[in-house]
Amino acid sequence: MRAADLSVAVAALADGPCRILAGGTDVFPALQDRPLTGRVLDISGIADLRRIDVRDDYWSIGAAVSWRDIFRAKLPPAFDGLKDAAREVGSWQIQNRATLVGNICNASPAADGVPALLTLDAEIELQS
Repeated sequence: MRAADLSVAVAALADGPCRILAGGTDVFPALQDRPLTGRVLDISGIADLRRIDVRDDYWSIGAAVSWRDIFRAKLPPAFDGLKDAAREVGSWQIQNRATLVGNICNASPAADGVPALLTLDAEIELQS
């Protein structure tokens, strides 16, 4: 299922477990030619999740924002470490598709964005 907005995505999650994809750059290689089974929710088209915004006194990076988007964003100097990480993640093809949130959710010990997020004292906001 490809959700068009956040309310559709949240409703789909309420219907039962599913795999959430925004970039899928770690999921598809891990399949090793096996089919992707079970319910899949593609959130890559949700405009609200593709934004980098300033809200009140903090910055918000949506779950579908790519590494390339982060690298190109006009962020304050405190984000230079995150932008450096964005530049180092895979090839430019991967940077165009992979997301910071996917990098966190994959839980790889080599997650490029985690150290930068720790220095920013970042918080993650979830919705259900």
